[in-house]
Amino acid sequence: MSDGRIPVERIEITRAEGLVALCGKTETAASFEEANRILVRWSSTVYGRGTEGCDFRIVFADGKEYNGTYGLARNPEGPTDLGAHVRDMLGLVLSDDPERANFRKFIDKDGSKRAAALEFVKAYDVPSPIALPEIEAPSLRI
Repeated sequence: MSDGRIPVERIEITRAEGLVALCGKTETAASFEEANRILVRWSSTVYGRGTEGCDFRIVFADGKEYNGTYGLARNPEGPTDLGAHVRDMLGLVLSDDPERANFRKFIDKDGSKRAAALEFVKAYDVPSPIALPEIEAPSLRI
């Protein structure tokens, strides 16, 4: 946590779809890199060319959680990257791309989701879809 943001304590990944014997299985990682290794290992069990859902829960050092679902593929077009997935999901509400304006209006009519997402990426150590302003270190008074 070199930039002052609250670090990830653990990432729990649960297989939600796929082979019955694997569904409900949960593994825990201490970082996004370790979570990616779990997902890559699990990807070899995905049937055919489709995707199978894996639910994840990111728990931060202060107890706050971020939950979502990752689409696991046997031969993904890009790298298996949970951090990039989180970044992309946050980017849906934080993007200023004019082509996404209608989508933003649909999912965030009053702007509250955008404000919450911005505060979240400033406070928590997740891959950010936007450049973050420098976070001031607390000043010490003697």
